[in-house]
Order: sequence, then structure tokens, then C-alpha cells
Amino acid sequence: MLGLFEKKEHRLVINAQKSLVLKHKETILNGALRNDVKFPHSCKVGGCGTCKCRLISGKVKELTDKSYLLSKQEIAENYILACQSTPKSDVVIELPNWDKNDNGVAGYISGIEPLTHNISEVIVSLDDHIHYKPGQYTSVQTLDTDIPARCYSFAHKHTLDEDKKTSFFVRAVPEGHMSTWLIDPMNIGAKVKLSAASGDFYLRDQATPVLCVVGGSGLAPIIAVLEEAINSNSAIIDQPLTLLMGVRSQRDIYYQEHIKNLGVLWKNDFHFIPVLSDEPIDSDWSGQRGMVTEYINEKNCHYGTGYLCGPPAMLDAAMKKMQVSGMESHRIFFDKFLDQSGSS
Repeated sequence: MLGLFEKKEHRLVINAQKSLVLKHKETILNGALRNDVKFPHSCKVGGCGTCKCRLISGKVKELTDKSYLLSKQEIAENYILACQSTPKSDVVIELPNWDKNDNGVAGYISGIEPLTHNISEVIVSLDDHIHYKPGQYTSVQTLDTDIPARCYSFAHKHTLDEDKKTSFFVRAVPEGHMSTWLIDPMNIGAKVKLSAASGDFYLRDQATPVLCVVGGSGLAPIIAVLEEAINSNSAIIDQPLTLLMGVRSQRDIYYQEHIKNLGVLWKNDFHFIPVLSDEPIDSDWSGQRGMVTEYINEKNCHYGTGYLCGPPAMLDAAMKKMQVSGMESHRIFFDKFLDQSGSS
């Protein structure tokens, strides 16, 4: 009789290469990490999509609604969130861009440049080149502490220069162990390791008008994508572009000179519009105020392509407004940024 009440374990197979056993009610992600599998992840609470994978066979119980995070096409192709899926049978999954032998690229923090009161550009000098598509992210791990690794987007296009440097925009998160450590000047020279690049946020060579919406440190992958568009002479640089930056106040606007230079190199109209949601009424600000979604309309959406990076709540509202304003869902690409608590 005891056999009837045994907690059943299930087998997980990844990319037909790695096989392991998951404990009863264990999520795919937790089981993979417990078995030392290099599985892309960030928030672990179903809010970022970093751990998405394709279910090839078997059944899972999904702990949360994934429709707000995955596209209709991804859902139709049977993608799931590994951190929110527990097996109901043996399962086989396909993990895009997975390399079980990836040992990462080592390096050290060689510079920290404050950009705002709570965002800094952290520069890392690497022992070897790391290859990525501009817009993608990597997992950053410290080598001399037990701070859990965190994911950050590359802030610039990929280069093959001899100094092998890369950088990230890091927002200081209250009680955020990794962000606090990365932006501390005392850690210049500290050793880190970057995993292989991940993510499907990158430049699409589509000849349509472009609308970019960013918030906080979400500007990093947008800068990388725009630099790559210019560097590769992509078809999109012949199209008009609008870059909306949603921030609280004037002190939160940053990288303006760099954005201005990108606009000079853009072949068509390039409009950078900061939108301030909490700027004092009596300040000297003469620009746009309110919520960034108020500036999404049919004019900058119809027949266009959207790139969005930033806090989940802002992106969810922006994507809804884009679709209502005429932008097709398959032309909207996004990357949601979350802190360790799962919030923006």
C-alpha cells in the first residue's frame, strides 16, 4: 500500500543531451540548478522570461499564467517558463542557445562610471572575447564572494577590439546584493565571470518605423541595438525612430550625449523624448510630463516595430497601448528588467 502514496519523481531531458531526475513538485529550473546544469535564469518568480524553454514532450503543471510574458507565437510553439513548471510526467525540453560545456569568460571590473544618482555603467575587462548579439544579456558571477549571479544586458554593440572590454548599466537596488557590489568603487579590480550570452532581444532588420520605450537601466540593450543598426547599415536606419524614456525626474535622464550622437548618424528622423512622471510642478522642466504610455499613439505605432526594455509594469502597459494603436504583436520585442525580489 505504501507504493500508492510515494512521491513520484520524473525524468527531465534537456536538448537530448542532459538527463536528470526531478524531485516531487520541483520546478524544472530548480531541478536543473540542483544538478549543476547551466540553465539561463534571473528572477526565478516567473517575471522575466529568462528561463523560457520549449516543451517537446511530456506534461507539466504551470504555476502561473505565462501569457503576459510569452508571445502568442511562443505559446503556440509550446514554450513554458522553467521556473514556473513542475513535471506531471517525464519531460523533454529544448533550451535555445544552450551549451552544457559553457565555462564562461573571466575578467575583472576595470571601471565604474556613475550615470545618475542610482545607475552606473560598470566596465569589465575580459580575458577573452565574449560573443553576443547586441540586445542580449549575460549572467554575471563574482569569483570571490558567495553573492548569487545576476543577469545584465550588454550596454553596447559587440566589438572585437584588443582590449576585450564590455559594460553594463547597473541600477542600485535597495538590498540588492549584486547591484550594490558591482557599483561599489571598492570592487574595482575584483574578479568576475560572464556566462554565454542569452536572450532573444536583438536587432531585426525590418524596414519599418521604429518605436523604442525604455525605463531605468533598460536603456542598455536599446543602445546596443541602435549601435548595431548603425554599424551594420541595417535597413531600419532609413526609417524614422522615436525613443521614449520614461523616468521620474530630470536627475534620472542619462546618456543624452551618446543618444544625440546616435541621432546624428541615423539616416532618417530620430526623436528622443524623455517623459517625466514625478517632476516637481514648479521646476524648470519644459519637456514632456506624465506616463510614458501617453506618448504612444497611432502615428508612432502604425506599421512600426517596437523595442521595449525596463520595468514589467511599464512594459505591460506600453505593449497594450502599442497594439491598440496599430502595432502588430509579432513586431513587438521586449526585455523585462526585474530585481531580486521579482519587482522592477
